[in-house]
Amino acid sequence: MTTTMITPPPGTSILIVEDSPTQALKLAHVLETNGHRVTTARNGREALTMLTTQMPTLVITDINMPEMDGYELCRRIKDDRRLGDLPVILLTALSDPKDILRGLECGADNFIVKPYEEEFLLSRIQYVLANLELRHASQGKPVTEIIFAGRKYQLHTGRIHSIDLLLSTYETAVQKNLELSKAKEKLEEQAEQLREKNAEMAADLEMARELQAAIVPRHYPMFPSHVSPERSALQFCHRYTTTTELGGDFFDIRPLSDTQAGVLVCDVMGHGVRAALVASILRGLTEELTPIAEEPGQFFTEINRSLCAILKQTPTQMFATAFYAVVDLQKGELRVASAGHPSALHVRRSDNCVEPLMAEGDEGPALGIFDTATYQTFRRPTCARDMVMLFTDGLYEVEHTDGSIFDKEGLRTIVAGLSEQPTPQLFDEMLVRIKQTSASGDFDDDMCVVAVDVVRLLPETT
Repeated sequence: MTTTMITPPPGTSILIVEDSPTQALKLAHVLETNGHRVTTARNGREALTMLTTQMPTLVITDINMPEMDGYELCRRIKDDRRLGDLPVILLTALSDPKDILRGLECGADNFIVKPYEEEFLLSRIQYVLANLELRHASQGKPVTEIIFAGRKYQLHTGRIHSIDLLLSTYETAVQKNLELSKAKEKLEEQAEQLREKNAEMAADLEMARELQAAIVPRHYPMFPSHVSPERSALQFCHRYTTTTELGGDFFDIRPLSDTQAGVLVCDVMGHGVRAALVASILRGLTEELTPIAEEPGQFFTEINRSLCAILKQTPTQMFATAFYAVVDLQKGELRVASAGHPSALHVRRSDNCVEPLMAEGDEGPALGIFDTATYQTFRRPTCARDMVMLFTDGLYEVEHTDGSIFDKEGLRTIVAGLSEQPTPQLFDEMLVRIKQTSASGDFDDDMCVVAVDVVRLLPETT
């Protein structure tokens, strides 16, 4: 059989065999930028056709390709007397020892592991080209049979060829180890930065929590203002817990005169920083609008209008529910309004009655949703020994072990059964009983409850 030898063109010519146009262009760009001439084929069959008319200095081939894969292409090249000395580099994931054995079996000269660094790619090419002379001198390749993972491999490799591939594999392992070390260092650096940021955020949240706790009323006003706490015509009590560092529930007790007290409870949608910020805005608005706080409906209407103007500038919808009661000792009257909030309970100890101050459906919309909303004031009589209990829904929305939810009626029943007790003891026993019904043994949400006891009406005759 006569064969025609094709003389390689001057300089280094590299044939890229790659079915991905993007990967082929990327590899060609790297090689051409570094002075190599490049041609490309889309698969092994097309590459063999091209090799009948041209002789590149080197072939770089992907393994997974349609029609003919890289292993088969390499085997065909090495079995061809005319092409047998043409060096072939396989692009591989090298994720399995069988990849190395299949490369040895088909006669591959080297591996380049994907994804590859440009510098490493070029050094591999330079190494293969530099060892062409030695490779030509290594003739009479013995056949070595080995069995790995239940399969027999016939390795047609000479000593230098085997050493080349082992060095290539070792160098790849070293390269990957260096990359992993760098990645580990970078991850450790990023983890440290993350720890610092988390510590910073935790400190900020703790400070915000302390500030929020600091503005929870700790001392109650006296009525009239000049009397001692035990002589006050109104007595107050509260319990407040949060499920997160920052809660959206809050309450306020505000003296409007020597004979009038305003009591507010509010529940901002959500938890955390966002809810706490809206709660702070609402606190500021209630302070600013104190001059009109004697009329709950007007008070809520103005708070809502101002809150809507602020919140409409933010992309996320936020809102708050609230209940507000004014206790007027001179008129013997309760004036109340609700913004989408559960009604306060009116505990009338004189006739052993516990009932909501407002009927279902009488409440206005939550604050911060409709800027044109108006709120109505409702009036109820009050007398000595009455207690008004305001609360957020976290007090009664507690999941039982059977999956059912403790509700407002269950709360009213507990309060009615404890109504003869002084309010502080009533609160403590009420919370114990609610927790006993909870599947978690605690409240599932932020919880706030505040009470005002009417000791006597003013002015009092002596």
